[in-house]
Amino acid sequence: MVCPLCASPEANLVCDIPVTKLVESWLRQYAINIKPELKDVATIRLYACIGCSLRYYIPPGLAGSALLYAALERFDWYYMPRKWEHDIALQDLQGRAKVLEVGCGVGDFVTRMRENGWDAEGIELNDSAVQTAQARGLPVRRIDLNELVVEKTGQYDAVCSFQVLEHVPNTCDFLQSCCALLKPGGRLMVGVPNSESYLRYQFNLLDMPPHHLTRWSPAVLERLPEYFPLRLIRLEREPLASYHVHDYVDTCLNRFVGPLNRQPVRNSVAWFIHHTGLQKRITGHTVYAAYERT
Repeated sequence: MVCPLCASPEANLVCDIPVTKLVESWLRQYAINIKPELKDVATIRLYACIGCSLRYYIPPGLAGSALLYAALERFDWYYMPRKWEHDIALQDLQGRAKVLEVGCGVGDFVTRMRENGWDAEGIELNDSAVQTAQARGLPVRRIDLNELVVEKTGQYDAVCSFQVLEHVPNTCDFLQSCCALLKPGGRLMVGVPNSESYLRYQFNLLDMPPHHLTRWSPAVLERLPEYFPLRLIRLEREPLASYHVHDYVDTCLNRFVGPLNRQPVRNSVAWFIHHTGLQKRITGHTVYAAYERT
């Protein structure tokens, strides 16, 4: 048992998660059977690395299959066409020419970059998403990141990857490959769920195996230059998004109120957050970091 980011063997146990509870919850909430994804595992454990603070799940090797992602793709919220971190990344792409998005989905951000003048392309492992992107005329390929490194070492001015790192089983290899694709001075931009936001109070099925394999915080992102040839140039926390307000309110009510009749309270609190500007002062779902290749 070692951290998938810094390889430290020292970690603290955060919690145990019974696989039977996960399987039943996925069936009830998404009508998806994840039992084959989790093999014969009975319990999943979440650890916090003492070395770098990354939180990761044990046993390893529980990354979701293509079948899982194909099943999730039928939900219209799964591939959001526009994300908060896209707007921030466009600012950090100024002065760059050739850009790669790793895990580009159906190519929405690749489209946006190309419309704004960048020579942008993407790679994706979801066959269905790749087919959709290619049908839109986008330069998106189904290729493993390590294979691309063999072809295009040092050829990109920027590499970006949003809501991907938390799905990756070999975190260190993934980030090393991203660095290898960059020219000296090139930029790496990542966005991940912020484990220090309201998400830390949720029993969120999508934030556990077989979907997410790690949990990231701003502190972990700040430490990446200790392990990779990178210099941190920007770190931003997303304010609470409008479409996450009810999720945030539900999380708070679950924590402080319990299983009471909460609907009137829920709607009133959500209205207050929406209409008083408080939304902009609450930490939301995502944390974004931009680095320069040294």
